[in-house]
Amino acid sequence: MAEKRLGYVLFPNHTEAMRLYEVMKAQQVRCTLAPTPRECSVCCGVSLRLEDVADLPRAQEAAQENGIEIERVEELAAPKQHTW
Repeated sequence: MAEKRLGYVLFPNHTEAMRLYEVMKAQQVRCTLAPTPRECSVCCGVSLRLEDVADLPRAQEAAQENGIEIERVEELAAPKQHTW
C-alpha cells in the first residue's frame, strides 16, 4: 500500500492561514488548520493541511486569486495515526 501524503500550505501569519482556510472550505476541499510541522518551517506556526496533495495547486491558485500571501507549499507523509 502506498504511503499517504498530506499537503501543507505555509503562511507568514495566522490571518492569511484563516483566509485561505475559508476559501478552500467554500470550495469543499478537505482541509484543516494545523500546527506547521517542524520539518517544514518555524514560520507563523499555523499551516493549512490538505488531505489530498493533488489539491496543492488548487490552494496556490486560490491564494493568488484572493490576494492571500503564502510562504510555500510542502508535501509530507501522513502521521501513522492520522484520522480525519
